[in-house]
Amino acid sequence: MYKWLKKDFAYKVLAILLSLLLWFYVANVKNSVIEESVTTSVICTGLKNELVLSNKPEDVEIKIRGAHSIVEALTTADIKAYVDLSNAERGEDEYFINVVLPTGVEAVFTRPSSVKLRVDTVEVKNIPISVIIQGTAAEDYSSYEPVLEPSFIVVKGAGQLLDNLETALVTVNLNHARDNLVLNPPVTLLTKEGDSVSSEFDISPRNIQVFVPVAKPTDTKTVTIKPEIKGEPKEGLLIASVTLKPEAVKITGPNEILSEITQVSTAVIDITGIEEDYSTQIALVPPKGTNLLYQPTVQLVVKVEDAYVTKNITDIPLSVENLIEGYNYTVKPNSINIIIKGFKDEIENLDISTIKALVDVNELEVGTRSVEVKVDVPENIKIQKIDPSIVEVVISKEDEE
Repeated sequence: MYKWLKKDFAYKVLAILLSLLLWFYVANVKNSVIEESVTTSVICTGLKNELVLSNKPEDVEIKIRGAHSIVEALTTADIKAYVDLSNAERGEDEYFINVVLPTGVEAVFTRPSSVKLRVDTVEVKNIPISVIIQGTAAEDYSSYEPVLEPSFIVVKGAGQLLDNLETALVTVNLNHARDNLVLNPPVTLLTKEGDSVSSEFDISPRNIQVFVPVAKPTDTKTVTIKPEIKGEPKEGLLIASVTLKPEAVKITGPNEILSEITQVSTAVIDITGIEEDYSTQIALVPPKGTNLLYQPTVQLVVKVEDAYVTKNITDIPLSVENLIEGYNYTVKPNSINIIIKGFKDEIENLDISTIKALVDVNELEVGTRSVEVKVDVPENIKIQKIDPSIVEVVISKEDEE
């Protein structure tokens, strides 16, 4: 063993020394304190629901210090910069940027250390949509006015930015089409300066359905739409209104046929027994020899209301029936109020003078008597309440006064 140690002894000692030096170097490097600059985005937190930012903070540079082993292992997710807006009010102000770092790491500086933000109230605006048509239909084909569904969008965002919006656009490329086009292009918002700012707002919906009729040129005519309805609502209800959207449609065909047509009917819709307002998409039935240029369906809305209504009638004078000569009759009170019920049109057209309120004094003796009130109303009108339903009748002989 001694011979083994003695052999190449100098080289062995040198190797050990080099190993120790390398170990000390690595240990020193891993535990040394270093500084490094990182760039990260700034998060805004705590803003009240009714407020919104008109501008966004730019990225911030943070110089950090820490042990080499810790700093080198950091990722962007470990370094957070945020602005607390829980006390923010409407207007422009300077806000301090807070930095959150892992244990063992400290911030040397933050550049910038604060950010200027504009806080505004959240507002909503309806904006009509314009269509830009690009390209052309195929040879010998024509495109017609596009139909949008919906025709406007709802934009939500900072009030000041909303005021600067100019228009909402969708773009459609005909691309040599030979048939009708149904597309769903995204909406682009433009400011008065022509800048696209769609990403700065909540837009509903973000895509619009665009229907572009494409056909060979032919005669066209716009006619009204007639709803075909059968059946009646549930008993006690009646149809208040029937509306169509759209109310007219454009048809194509030979001129001699179009000249005889004044309207297009819907398919028959059965509303038997409906208990509330009813809405549906219903197909159109083009007259023989014609075609629909636009959509084959329309929205039909049937609104219902109570068939019966009530009405309060006041101060109806009381008349006395079966008076006996030689007696005086005093009625207290001398008028009544009633509530009646009937079909709406009959109640609205009712002649109040046809309502008679009576007390029958037949066979009543002298004194104060309680008498039931009788009310005569036209046929089909029902009485719901008489107030008062019993009155006092004071009866006396004429020679006793």
